[in-house]
Amino acid sequence: MGPDEQVTEGAIGAAEKLRSKGEFAAALDLCQQMLACTQDGDLRMRLLFDIVSCAASLDQPVVVESAMAELDKMPNHEYSRVLANLNRAWAETSLGRPANALNLLDMGLATGLFEADDMRVHKYRLCLFKGDALLHLRRPEQALEWLDRGHELYPTIEAGSSAEERQIFGWVEPNIQINRANCLLAFDRYEESFQAAEQVRKFDKPDLATLAMQYMAECRVRQCRVPEALEIYSRLKERLPCRLVDESRIREGISNCMSYLEKQKPSSRPS
Repeated sequence: MGPDEQVTEGAIGAAEKLRSKGEFAAALDLCQQMLACTQDGDLRMRLLFDIVSCAASLDQPVVVESAMAELDKMPNHEYSRVLANLNRAWAETSLGRPANALNLLDMGLATGLFEADDMRVHKYRLCLFKGDALLHLRRPEQALEWLDRGHELYPTIEAGSSAEERQIFGWVEPNIQINRANCLLAFDRYEESFQAAEQVRKFDKPDLATLAMQYMAECRVRQCRVPEALEIYSRLKERLPCRLVDESRIREGISNCMSYLEKQKPSSRPS
C-alpha cells in the first residue's frame, strides 16, 4: 500500500478476514502497511489491536510490545490495553502457554472495566478465553464455570443486537459449546455433553462441527448406545481430514464399536 492510498474500514476488514482464517503473517503485513498510511485515531487503534493479535499468534513479542506502546499513547489507554490483552491471551493459549493467558485475563478483570454495560460483549470473549485456558490446564470444573458464565451473557442473539455482537456471537458461542462438551464429558455427564456438542453444529464452523461429532459419538459409546455412535462415526468419516480431529482416534472408536456389536450377537452354534 502506497503512502497516498486511503485506509478504509473495508480494507481493514479484509485484513481481519485473513486473520480469522489463520493467515496471520499476511494479515499482519497488511495492517502494518495501513498503519503507516493513516493518522486517523480510530483506524489506528483498530489496526493496532489487529497487529497485537496477529503478532501474538505468530509469537513475535517485539512487535506486540511496540503496538502496545502505541496504544498506551492513545486516549483511554487502560481500556485499549485491556482489550489488546484479550487477543494476546487467546494467542498465548494457542501457543501452549495457558498460564500466561490466565495472567493476562486476571489482570484485565482486576481493573473492573469488564463490569461496565458497554463491555458486555468483551466480557463474553473473556469468559471463553478463561474457560479455554483453564481447560488446557486440566481444571475442567473451573473452566465449566467460566464457560457457563459466558453463555449466560448471550444465550441467544436477539433481533436488536448490534452487528458487532452478532459477529462475535457467531464465533464465540460455538467455541464455548465445544469446550463445554469437553468439560462435561470429563465429568461423565454424557447427555449434557452430547447436547452441547450438538449446539456447535448450528454454526457455520466446519472444523468445530466435525470435532463436535467426535464428542457426540463418544458420548453415545459411553452410554452404550453403540449403533447410534456408529451412525455418527460414519457421517464423521466423510468430513475427514480435519485439523481438529485425530483420525486414528476415529478409527479406534469405530473398531471398538464393531467389536462390541460382534460380541452382542447370539451364538450361531447348535446347542
